[in-house]
Amino acid sequence: MNQERKDRKEKPKWDAFHFRLPREKDQLKFIELYRRSGAKTKTDFIRHRILDEDFHVVMTDASKEKYYRTLTVYLAQLHKLGVLYNQAVRTLNSYHSVVVAKTLTEKLERLSQKINANMEEVIRLIKERQ
Repeated sequence: MNQERKDRKEKPKWDAFHFRLPREKDQLKFIELYRRSGAKTKTDFIRHRILDEDFHVVMTDASKEKYYRTLTVYLAQLHKLGVLYNQAVRTLNSYHSVVVAKTLTEKLERLSQKINANMEEVIRLIKERQ
């Protein structure tokens, strides 16, 4: 039993590697390369760099960040309106009473107007960026 433990300890661990970057300049360069690489983890990034495997570099343009955020907000609102629209149509199709049908029809008209306004705003934003 003890002999097995000794044998295990003597075998080098080839799957464990550790390294340090003592200079701050090197650390900053490593972090920047890692972020631009698009790798999921630092381990993946290092493995690809050492083994010369191909990886994609993802560049982000800070000037477009506000545009993407605004567009994301509009698309989220559009999705929310679409869900509400779908719920109203389902309720309308089940048809409870004339009063409920009239109320839901008015709600559908308001939602349709909001959807159209949202889509026009999204189209305007896209045309501005082109």
